[in-house]
Amino acid sequence: MKGYRLQYIISIAAAVIMSIAAVILMNRLLDSSVNPSGIDHNGSLIVERAAELTDGSEHSDKAQARINAGLMTVGDYVIRSMTSPSYLSDDITDERFASDLCYVITGDHNDPLADDILEDLGSSSRKYVIDEYLSQEDNCYSASAAVPRTGSTFTDCTVSRTVGDSEGITIGIREVTGTFSVTGDEVRTDFFVDGVLYQGNLKMTETETGVYDYIMAWDTAGVDPGEHDVSILMRSSDGRGMTADGGKIYVPSCMKLENASVAYGSIDEGSSESWYTLDAGENHAFVNFLGMSDDIKVSLYDVYGNIIGTNDVRGTNIEVLRGYRQDVAAVEEETGITGVSNAFYVRVRRGDNCSTQTGRVDYTMVQSLNVAKVSGSICAVLDGTGAVPTPLPLSGASDMTGTPIRLKNGDGEVFTELFEDIYFYPINGFLTEFYVRDAVTGNALMLCPQFDKNMVDYGYYTKTTEKITVNASSQEGYCSTVRISCTNSDGQFDAMQGQGITLADGENEITVTVTSFTGEDKVYTIYVLKGDDEGDFAEDILSRFPASYMSGLWMLHKIHPNYIFEEYRTGLDFATVLGNEDSGSRSLANEYSNPEWIKPDSPLYDGGGWYAAKNEVVSYFLDPRNFLEPRHLFMFEKLSFDANVHTVEGVRSMISGSFMDTDEHDFAQIIYDAGQIADVSPYLLASRILQEMGYNGESALCHGTLQGFEGYYNFYNIGSTPDPSIENGALINGARYARWGRDPEGGTIDESEAALLLPWDNVEDAITGGALWIADGYTDVGQNTLYFQKFDVVDNDDGLYNHQYAQNISMAYTEGARYFSGYSWTSMLDREFVFVIPVYENMPDSYGYYPRPDT
Repeated sequence: MKGYRLQYIISIAAAVIMSIAAVILMNRLLDSSVNPSGIDHNGSLIVERAAELTDGSEHSDKAQARINAGLMTVGDYVIRSMTSPSYLSDDITDERFASDLCYVITGDHNDPLADDILEDLGSSSRKYVIDEYLSQEDNCYSASAAVPRTGSTFTDCTVSRTVGDSEGITIGIREVTGTFSVTGDEVRTDFFVDGVLYQGNLKMTETETGVYDYIMAWDTAGVDPGEHDVSILMRSSDGRGMTADGGKIYVPSCMKLENASVAYGSIDEGSSESWYTLDAGENHAFVNFLGMSDDIKVSLYDVYGNIIGTNDVRGTNIEVLRGYRQDVAAVEEETGITGVSNAFYVRVRRGDNCSTQTGRVDYTMVQSLNVAKVSGSICAVLDGTGAVPTPLPLSGASDMTGTPIRLKNGDGEVFTELFEDIYFYPINGFLTEFYVRDAVTGNALMLCPQFDKNMVDYGYYTKTTEKITVNASSQEGYCSTVRISCTNSDGQFDAMQGQGITLADGENEITVTVTSFTGEDKVYTIYVLKGDDEGDFAEDILSRFPASYMSGLWMLHKIHPNYIFEEYRTGLDFATVLGNEDSGSRSLANEYSNPEWIKPDSPLYDGGGWYAAKNEVVSYFLDPRNFLEPRHLFMFEKLSFDANVHTVEGVRSMISGSFMDTDEHDFAQIIYDAGQIADVSPYLLASRILQEMGYNGESALCHGTLQGFEGYYNFYNIGSTPDPSIENGALINGARYARWGRDPEGGTIDESEAALLLPWDNVEDAITGGALWIADGYTDVGQNTLYFQKFDVVDNDDGLYNHQYAQNISMAYTEGARYFSGYSWTSMLDREFVFVIPVYENMPDSYGYYPRPDT
């Protein structure tokens, strides 16, 4: 019994002890953060220490919450942290990694566990080692998915081309190239800009086992302008990474340009450059610079930030940038970057000839292939700006007359003007410089005319020059090509710029062909005559003129072999004539149209802004050699009738297709007969009628249908002075003159007016009487060219210098160009025109000066 009691007491004591132990154990188990081994199953301390390695402490609470919710494990978080770009960007070695992992697990970098970790890294990936040692600490720390023991790993990484260009400038999609050695092929790349992570896209090519060349693309969009430090991180699938210095870059601030628009830009005071970006969409890129206040140098870059070309063209105050539409889909495929646009980048710097390195430089930018000027405003031409653009021809092309052209000005206003009312800047495929030199002496040769980018034909006459060189620069610069060739009795051959071209005796033809960005050719030709030609022109014509006239006359003969040239020996000393013409009000220029021509100390001669022209301007317009070129040659056209030149069929071809091409009246015969009666060129009469009445006969005065004046004609608009106070004032005044002459109020016609066949109540009298009226002020006084009408160097009854029809110094120049246009529109330029060219004594060696501001 006693033994039983003792046994019972022992059993009770044991039960009590066990109960106490159970309570203690239960209390320990109820503590969610402590287990019997001291292990934190939720890994809060491990998460905190891992976050410290990547400066991600502010995110550790969120990570812990996800772990508590079962959305990830402690191992997942540590693997992600210790293989992240922000951790690996410090060039983490295996030794450093082992120490850091030891710290994450134990809280001590120097724990002996670090040596075990480092040893295992020799045969295992970092991801595997993380998972393995966390699992040993607590199985619940394991990664949520199986981690392979091995993976891709690096042994080397180099950069052969960094992010920025040679100047450190970074724009567009940049491509970094280099080489790395790796086992496996799972590699990722990242950029760090000032420590901030940006994603990159990698493409690699294995050049030998385990060695790869790589191209890494990175879109700089979103990076703030300014200087930045760039590093490049390559990451492999085993959790390792290697960094390479990407260099220091400069990201410029870019203002946006728009297609088919006008924008105003500047290099600000103290700045060296300005940048712009243009999304050309489906088009090519066109950026034209005009109205510069100083010299600038411009460059265009593609979507990769690679330079397409730079222009700082001499001899012009226009700069041009051109870029072909980029294959956006190919760029996306190559780089792996999506949403790529057809972007171009524009850089504007101070040019080599810029007068200031610190002051402000202003300019206008026009984003269209063709650029126009209307009413003083520079405009983008909206027609012909697409992906396959077509340059519009220059002003004056007959086949474009009457064509409406859409334009946009700097205020963004879109409007329409007729082609003939627009000035088109000569941009596409034009030369800006054209130098011809004696290859032996190096001396410049005097071509006729002097170089003008609007002129394509030139002449040069010599008896002694053996070899010449040609150098030419294109307005489009890098966007175009320039080719030089020569044809003579030795055959046809090409030449390089600056290369000596041997001239054959007789005729030589040198061509300079400019192929524009859009593929159109513009051909400049130099007609060179060395000695005598194959025909009789040199002997019969050139020999009558001074040597300085011969180059121009030879060129004109080559392009218009039917032209007849007569010399007019004035017998006057050039300096004497210049002194008389540069006197008082004889030669005036207008301050509104040509302010640079005005003599500084001149009084005002007319309320319309007319002042005396500078001496050098008068000299230019007085010197006939300046106008031995097709457009202005017609100031020398002989305006009197010449049966050897003028024919009825010539008139008929001139009016073909016009309102006078009708069976109702034989206008060609009427005009020819009128010219013969009045001793005036019938070609001049036909041209004047077409200009005054319109090619299609738009004026009622050529039909005799003006209301109230039915049956009266006035083909030359004689007396058609404007009268704003009444509707159709000019037409009514022209009709009044046709009916009553100079005295419509009196209603009488005097004897002199009767001699003009007034009243003009039929077609024949109107055309013939008008011709007589024209002759009375032209051929009857011996001044039978426009030049002689401006400069009275014909010694007739009125003497010299006094009987001049215009004070405007450029009257003959302007009117001659108008005649040229009239003949051009009617395909008459190849007729047998007679030109009377004045020759003076003691003419200067160099030609006159003509200021040519940008229009």
